[in-house]
Amino acid sequence: MDSYKRPFRGSKIYTRKKTKNDNALVNLYKESEFSEEEAKADIDNFLDESDEVNEEDVPVKKSVKKERKKAHEREERQRRAKSAFGKIFAAIILIAIVVFGALFFFRPSFTENVADETKTENAIADKIYYSPLTGLESTNEKISTAEATCIMIENSVDARPQSGLTAAGVVYEAVAEGGITRFMAVYQDELPSWVGPIRSARQTFVHLSRQYSCGYVHVGGAANTTSTLGSNGYRNLDGGYYEGQYVFRISSRYAPHNVYTDAQHLKEWSNNKGWRESKFTGFKRIKPDTSVEPEKRNATTITVTMSGDNSYNASWKYNANTNKYARSHVAGGAHMESTKSGQQNQITTDVVIAMKTSTVTRPGTLFYDHTTTGSGEAYIFQNGVVRKATWRRANVTDELGFYDDENNAIELNRGHTWISIYNNTAGGHVSWK
Repeated sequence: MDSYKRPFRGSKIYTRKKTKNDNALVNLYKESEFSEEEAKADIDNFLDESDEVNEEDVPVKKSVKKERKKAHEREERQRRAKSAFGKIFAAIILIAIVVFGALFFFRPSFTENVADETKTENAIADKIYYSPLTGLESTNEKISTAEATCIMIENSVDARPQSGLTAAGVVYEAVAEGGITRFMAVYQDELPSWVGPIRSARQTFVHLSRQYSCGYVHVGGAANTTSTLGSNGYRNLDGGYYEGQYVFRISSRYAPHNVYTDAQHLKEWSNNKGWRESKFTGFKRIKPDTSVEPEKRNATTITVTMSGDNSYNASWKYNANTNKYARSHVAGGAHMESTKSGQQNQITTDVVIAMKTSTVTRPGTLFYDHTTTGSGEAYIFQNGVVRKATWRRANVTDELGFYDDENNAIELNRGHTWISIYNNTAGGHVSWK
């Protein structure tokens, strides 16, 4: 009977009966440490006619069994690792499908939300606020409640040229004493980089300051202003007590025409008082109308008489190119102001108002007190055109307003306004052409 020998290296040679399933040896080799090529070579070399044996009778070396067990364990670990990796990979694919599907499905809504947020941010960035004092535009929301500052500025001949008047949003002008006019400059949009000469308080201006809740800057004052400034609602900034700290005397002028200050010291002064904002409505404002036809401009030259001395009476000349009025003294030429460095420019404004009041001279003094409560006649000049109006103010805590015949608030051009107060008992009047 046909049979063959099968060797194991380093062991005895065993034989078995040759069967049709000659691949058994190959399979046995596959489970061993030998390669398939080695198995085939061994079978071919040692195949012969031997005694028959059963396949089950072939002993296997212990070391081979051990190697088979290790190989099986390795395969099992690899199989488990592959299975775990497959599950993880499948989970990642599933998550990716869900995420991208959700993004695709909700994409319009997401885009709309982003667009809405962008529009909101742009709207906030582009939102325009307006100064209550001048009506001028600002991107700073705080401008609507920014603190106002009112400063008394002298207008005697020796005080000229003054500083800081053009930076004011509103300037009030009235005779203070002996025919000499004085100014109260009101600031909110900006503080003056250099301002003066600063002079004493007068009751007319103290009363006008009340409507702005402003810090009222002055150096001393008439006797009747002390009690008023000490009452509720007034913010008293008397430079007489802070000379060298918030106000300074300059050497290029002699006293009392030499007290000045600047924006930095004004801000520090106000902050140290704890004042951060002022709330008032201000005049009703409108964008300037520069489309007025030349033939309709009926007031391009204005004269406001407030004193018997033409050194203190003012004239204004309208400039159609700038839509502003340039100020001069009837006697004395162009009204100039000076920067700290000495550069001089003519004072201009966007709106001129002549306001007629009753006036009282306090007994025993040369001081004038103008009545700024009640109502009276006024003339408004803007865009080269004059308009008659009525001024009205119930009491000192109310705001001054200008109204037409139908009791509607008259809209003033956005920008700077100059209000000249003249009396109806001492020859005061206003004219134009």
